[in-house]
Amino acid sequence: MSCPVSLLHARVYIHATEDPDRVIQALKNVVSGRYVATVARGHHGNVINIVQVRLEDCEALEALKSIVARLDDIEFLVMLSGIEGTRLYAKFDKQYAYRGVLKISHSDDVVYVEVRGRALAVDDMRSFLLSMREALKR
Repeated sequence: MSCPVSLLHARVYIHATEDPDRVIQALKNVVSGRYVATVARGHHGNVINIVQVRLEDCEALEALKSIVARLDDIEFLVMLSGIEGTRLYAKFDKQYAYRGVLKISHSDDVVYVEVRGRALAVDDMRSFLLSMREALKR
């Protein structure tokens, strides 16, 4: 049986002025997995490291459960506003994530998370997440 979640993709940008170890720790505090780093150049030629993790199927589902379980009620409801069809897009504040707290942010200094539900299993991502949240509270 396949999992209702096909992919969880998380990424963070490390700017030249940031401590890479702290930013990677922020990412790890949101989702753990095998990390891949790439280097890009910013608008002004500055180096930007991009660190990403991709989890598939049941690994992605377990990571999503972990995120949902650690959100307080307000942050969970705010996260639901990032649903588009069978996908969830969430941005978690890097500074809070570094301290182990998941807080939704609308700034650019964030850990980006995208979750893709399987169309046949998750026709309504909001209902799916609400059901997951309720099950995790038991």
